[in-house]
Amino acid sequence: MNSNSNLGKKNQNMNAFRISLIVLAILTLSCKEAVVPFDTAHENLAAKLLSENQILLEEYLKEDPKPNWKIFSESIDALKASGHPKLKAWAETLSPLLPTNGTDLETSYEKISKIQEILVQIKTEVPNQSKYNRFYCPMVDKSWLMTGREVKNPYAPEMRDCGELIQ
Repeated sequence: MNSNSNLGKKNQNMNAFRISLIVLAILTLSCKEAVVPFDTAHENLAAKLLSENQILLEEYLKEDPKPNWKIFSESIDALKASGHPKLKAWAETLSPLLPTNGTDLETSYEKISKIQEILVQIKTEVPNQSKYNRFYCPMVDKSWLMTGREVKNPYAPEMRDCGELIQ
C-alpha cells in the first residue's frame, strides 16, 4: 500500500509538472511585443522625413546633383528623440546609411536604395502617409518613394522614366 501511495504521489507531481509546463508554454507563446500606437506628433515626424526624402530624390533628378543630407539627418535625429520605439528603431537603422559624400553617386545610389526600403516600411506602418507612392525600376532593381504618379527614376540618369508605380 505504501508503494501505491508513493506511486500516486509521483503521478500527482508529474501531472502538476506537466500542467506547469503547458501554462508556461501558453504564456510564452502569447507574449507579444507591445504595440505602441502612433500619435499625431509621430505622424508629423514621419511626414517630415518623407518630405525631406522627396527633396533629396528631386535633387538626384538634376543634371548635376548636389544633395544636402543635413535636414534629412536632422529628421532622423527627431525620430530617435520621439520616444516611440518603432520610430527610434527605424532611425537607428537609417543613420548609418546616410551617404558621407553625396557627390559619389554610385555609393549614394546604393545607400539611397536601402534608405528607401526603410521609408517604405514607415509609409506602410505610420498612418496618414498616403501621399507618397512606391515606384520600382527593374533595370536597377531598386525602389523609391515619391509623390505623384509619374515615374521619375532617381537611380538612372539616362532613363528617368524607367520604372513602374507599385503602390
